[in-house]
Formats: sequence, C-alpha cells, structure tokens
Amino acid sequence: MKRIPATKAVILLMASAGAALAANAGQPLKYPMTREMHNPLFVEFPSPMYGSDSIGRLFTADPSGHVWADGRFYIYASHDMEPAYGCDRMDRYHVFSTDDMVNWTDHGEILSSADVKNQSGWGIEGWMWAPDCAYNPANGKYYFYFPHVNEPLPWGGHDWRTGVAVSDDPAGDFHMAGYIEGAPQLFDPCVFVDDDGQPYFYNGGCGWCAGGKLRRDDWTKLDGEMQRMEGLVEFHEGPWIHKYNGKYYLSHSDDHGADGNQLRYAMSDSPLGPWEDKGVYLYATGCGTSHGSIVEYKGKWYALYHCNNPSGKDELRSVCIDELEYNPDGTIRPIHNWGTPAGEMLMLPAAGESLTVNAVNYNNGGTNYAYYKNGGDAPEKASSTSGDYITNIHKGDWMRYSVNARNEGKYDITFKAKAQEPGTAFHLSVNGTKVSGDVVIDTPADRFAEITVEGVTINPDVEYIDLRGDNGTLDMLAIVITPSKQ
Repeated sequence: MKRIPATKAVILLMASAGAALAANAGQPLKYPMTREMHNPLFVEFPSPMYGSDSIGRLFTADPSGHVWADGRFYIYASHDMEPAYGCDRMDRYHVFSTDDMVNWTDHGEILSSADVKNQSGWGIEGWMWAPDCAYNPANGKYYFYFPHVNEPLPWGGHDWRTGVAVSDDPAGDFHMAGYIEGAPQLFDPCVFVDDDGQPYFYNGGCGWCAGGKLRRDDWTKLDGEMQRMEGLVEFHEGPWIHKYNGKYYLSHSDDHGADGNQLRYAMSDSPLGPWEDKGVYLYATGCGTSHGSIVEYKGKWYALYHCNNPSGKDELRSVCIDELEYNPDGTIRPIHNWGTPAGEMLMLPAAGESLTVNAVNYNNGGTNYAYYKNGGDAPEKASSTSGDYITNIHKGDWMRYSVNARNEGKYDITFKAKAQEPGTAFHLSVNGTKVSGDVVIDTPADRFAEITVEGVTINPDVEYIDLRGDNGTLDMLAIVITPSKQ
C-alpha cells in the first residue's frame, strides 16, 4: 500500500454541435443564432479561431447578467480564444440573451479591440477582460463598460483603462464614447444603478476594490473620487453589486490560490460600504479563476459564473448559471452544484471504523453537477471479479460524492485504483479544493492497488468530495475513508 501525505501527495461537443461547426467552416457566421443549451453554456455556438479562418467552439467567461425592459435576460461576457493560449488574446465581446433560460441567442460580436483602436485611437490588440453593461432610462442608452490595455508600461505592467461604448440596442451597434478618466488602473468594471437612479462605478484587481459615483448626466464620467471598499475579505477581483430586501451585496472572487478562486460576498447598508464579509457562496469549480454576477429574473435569483469543464484548460472557459437562494436573514446559501447522493447520505465513520464508497455510486444530478466526462455523456462503467468500477478516467473527468461529517477531523482516504498507462495521475478535492496533490501511478497493472492519502481534514461544512483525472487513463473501484490515527 502506497501512502501519501495530504499536503505533499504528489472535448468534445455533442454530435449535433460538431456537425454545426463543420457546416460553418469556411462560411461567414450569421447572427443572431439561437439554440437550446444547458450548463456549461455557449460552447456549442461556433466561433472563429485565433489567427485562423477555421471555426471552433465559443468559449466565454466573466458573465455579467442583466434584465432589460424587453423582458429578456442578457449576458455580457468576455471571450476566450481557441486554441488555448492566455488572457492577452481575449480581443472581442459577444452578448447573449434568453426569455426562458433554455433557448439562448448569440447576438454576435458587439465590440473588438480593433473597433476601440479605430474609433478612439487608443488600445492594443487583445487584453479585453470582464465587461459590464448598464441602461440609462434618462436618454434610452445602453452603456457597455470594459477593461482594456492602452499600452504596455516600460517596467512590464499595463496601462489599464475602462472603456465605454454606447448603443440604443442592448444586443449590438455599440460605438466608443471614451473611457472613465480618474478611475484606478484596475479591471473588472461593474456598474450598479440604485433605486433612486444614481449610478455607481466599481472596479477591482490586484487585491483591492474601488467604488464611486458616476455623474447622473454623463455615465462616462466619475462624480468625485473613487474610494477603497473597506471590510472585504480575501478580495481578488471581479466585484459585482446587487440589492436584495434593502441590503447591498458586493460579491467577488477570493484569494483561494492555485486550487481556483471561490466566490465570496459581503453585505452593507450603503452601496459604498463599509462591508461585512459573509463567506463563500460558490466553491471552486476546478478552474483557476472565478468571476460571477447575481441577477433576479421572473421571480427567481440566479448566480452566474464560469468553469473550464468542456476544455479542461483555464484559458478556455465556459459560462454557467444556477439558481441562487437566500436564507431568511438575507445571507446567501452556497450554490448547490454538486448533485445529490446516489443513495443514503455518506456519513463519515467514527474512530476505529471505515466507510467504503463504490466508485460507481457517484452523485445523481447529471453532467456538470454530479460528474463530468469529456467526450461522453457519463462516466464509463465496467465489471471485474472485484466488482463494478469506473474505467477510462482521463484528464478533466471527475465524479462527486456527497459526505456528512459529524465532527471536524482528519481522515485517511484510500483509493482502490489501477492505471492503464505509465504516469497516470489523479487528485482528490474537498468542496472543490484540491487536498491531495497529484496522486501518480507509475506502473500500469491488471489488478487494483490501494493508494492512501493521509490526514485529509473534513469538517461538518463539507458538502462533497470529488475525484479528478489529471493525466493518463485511470480505473477506480472504490474509495475507503478511515479516521486518521492521532
């Protein structure tokens, strides 16, 4: 039995979507286009690939949700360009809308870095990150706010500006109207319009967030100086403001580190704080970054965010949306995006006992919630003399298992697994947080071996554990959980 300390343990589209991409190859894309789709969203829409005439999948991130007077739900998102490279190639924006949360319309490209340069004379190629949009009823205009680099700086940084484009149409025909002068050189703009019509502007990054008023008569200009938002905990980037029952909420990504950002939120009696942190409302999704928004539509509240499930790459992300619920005191319940137990809830064992979880008994709830299988509808199952098991687990595949801990404690978690090729690796996560490092099986085998990750902390707040493939091809028979010996 191989033991590894917990702290040191070392894409496809559905056939119809693939056919649609093939049909679009070599032809101009025609918008709007509408398709039925579910999480992760928009990847089945076609998109030009970077530096090529080829057509690939559409990868989107950093969703800002809004409901306008036409009764449709709109999403303004940044655009990750395929093939995967980095955030510097993000050079255009699309807008999407729906009236039933099932059939989504891609209205096409609304702005690019070339448009900014041609219309305003500033900016470089790429570097168009998380946007937002706001509607001014006084003049009937839609204001599209986006962070963009004006020019690289001599010492290696970037001269960030928040550009503003204006349109009479929420889904297109945006034209440059300048940028927010005097705003901190941060990114991820958010514009919140209070009940009295006062617009507020926020941006953030590099560990801090700023907010201030916009002029009522000109939504491209600040009304006074912006100020630091006080009281936030582990602020990373991506501020979003919404209001519920008279309280203001500032949500943002946190400094969760290499495991991937979580989304936190804080509450206040004022749109400019001070803020009181209320904790995490979305666990890490396995993607290196997280960025979200919170919106009400037709009597329900929704949380928007992104993941990297379809691509397995942090540079190619996909927007997701799930219902959000409040507690009676106004706090937000964590977004339940891990499915439900396949049988009875798995109660973690007491000292001297153990719990065996058959790998095939992963949660119910379907793809993107209970599991994800790249290139397939569900994890593949097989049988042996040892019992049923999950086979052909590859990089980016995962399964989740709901657990319930009576008390906080440390547990040794043993995997009954075998590799089909050298260098096969996987890892264990708890509530989306990687806790094991890469568990590597160097030698393929015909039989299942036991590999133990020791000292994994699980407390009563833990909702689920998940198993994720990192490399090679893995078969998994069972997971055995035993309290660590103190």
